[in-house]
Amino acid sequence: MILKHLILILFLFVCQKGFSQTGLLPLDAEKNVFYSDSGKPKKSKSEIFKEAQNWISKTFGNYENAVTFEDPQLGKLILTSYAPVSGIAYEYVRFDLTIECKDEQYNVRIDKLDGISTTHSPKRLGTKDNDAVMEKEVAVKTEQTKKKRTEAETALNNAKADIESINNAMYKLMSDLKLSLTQSAN
Repeated sequence: MILKHLILILFLFVCQKGFSQTGLLPLDAEKNVFYSDSGKPKKSKSEIFKEAQNWISKTFGNYENAVTFEDPQLGKLILTSYAPVSGIAYEYVRFDLTIECKDEQYNVRIDKLDGISTTHSPKRLGTKDNDAVMEKEVAVKTEQTKKKRTEAETALNNAKADIESINNAMYKLMSDLKLSLTQSAN
């Protein structure tokens, strides 16, 4: 019985370490930033597609400016748009959002993220951003003087805050879409 509890505790510790990637951008197998979600609304493909179109208009304003590809037969919508972020390095994030609709199912993927700032050109977000956070974590642990350590901690906190603001904006978009597509028509 004690062995089972030890194994459970070890398992939970390992899982927690594996999923505690706070302050980092999610990456796919090709090391590109991406966010994805899916849902199973009890609706036809055409109903989901139409509700996705309505969500795009409501969320991004001008449907024609946002949508770069639409095919009702395939049930596919692709849009390029911007989301405000409350970070230090960026004011907005430009991204591609793909919605694929099927009967009683949809999938959404957000990728091709660019950080937009008034002080520099758009910057593609990716592995280098996560690497920068990890380098700052090492700097915090290795700095010898209190002043340098404090500066390193500030830089680390700012970098993590930037990434968290991007993550929050993208997860909010997916959450809003899920609510829109899965709520019942009352």
